[in-house]
Amino acid sequence: MSPRQAQLVEAAMRIIATKGSRRFTAQLLADEVGVTPSAIYRHFPSLNAIVDAVVDRVGALLFADVPPDARDPIPRLGAFFRSRCRTILANPALSRLLLSDHLAQAAGGAQARRLEGFRRRSRDFVAGCLREAAARGQLAPGIEPDAGAVIVLGSILALCHSGTRIVDAEGFERLAEAVWAALERALRRRAPAVRRPMAAPARVGRGGSTVRGGTR
Repeated sequence: MSPRQAQLVEAAMRIIATKGSRRFTAQLLADEVGVTPSAIYRHFPSLNAIVDAVVDRVGALLFADVPPDARDPIPRLGAFFRSRCRTILANPALSRLLLSDHLAQAAGGAQARRLEGFRRRSRDFVAGCLREAAARGQLAPGIEPDAGAVIVLGSILALCHSGTRIVDAEGFERLAEAVWAALERALRRRAPAVRRPMAAPARVGRGGSTVRGGTR
């Protein structure tokens, strides 16, 4: 993809995310980029081709670091959570697209199915991590993997919404880290408490000395 094509795709993402699919026109896109409408068609054959490229871009952003490189399923899930949050922070239009149907409406049938496939792939990855954690005895009792996946992905979507209002990157990172810490506490099985042996009761020996657990 050429630099101008990438610029058009990013601009199209912003327009669809903020104004909706019905207002996505060649004129608006041209105004956003600073070219004439006819110049757009030197780089893409149609607006539909641009929307197709936007869908490609969304998939590339969402799955650039999936699956994360971690053997333990819960740290792997944490790496996914942090990566997805960083991606959303770096691409504000992406968060709006994830929270709406604007792109699916602009994309049409085949590309809308691809978008649904992105959601399914994310859900399957998270649920797979939780199933692996359950098989290893690491998942907290009462947590069903599919239900846990809804909680994790729902938290990411909630952070998307928060991210549109938090302009400070450090503040968003802190919030995301705090949310993951809370999720991990809920998901991970707690290690059983170590019971210390009770000390033997003291008794008084000969001559008034104190003896513990035995004879002198």
